Amino acid sequence: MKDTETKLTCVKLRAKGKSLATIADTVGVRRQTVANWLCEHEEDVEDLKAIELDALREACWMTTQARIQRLSTRLEQITAELEKRDFSDVPTAKLVELELKTRAELAKEFAEHRSEEELAKTEPVTIIMNPDVHP
Repeated sequence: MKDTETKLTCVKLRAKGKSLATIADTVGVRRQTVANWLCEHEEDVEDLKAIELDALREACWMTTQARIQRLSTRLEQITAELEKRDFSDVPTAKLVELELKTRAELAKEFAEHRSEEELAKTEPVTIIMNPDVHP
């Protein structure tokens, strides 16, 4: 019988999404043995999957946060430059275009990363119709 360390390796590999065949080849046991171990440790696999997913979410959030910060800095620089210029020259028109594109891109970043949890916290709107009032 394999040791606890081998079983733990199986659980970790499954939590990372590896197939039974890949896990069996990695630890040197039959695929059915791996399947039996994973059935015994199903809760551990799910816990590790959740931890892996949390780490991935955190990494993505940091990336998103960095992009938002970079876009915000660029927008501040563009706005400061626009405040120094008069709008009669051509480069200013291009700068205004860049400002609008940057604002749209920044708005998109915020909209794309609004989590379902935030949406769930939003209270539903209730519309009460008065039967005596006709539109």
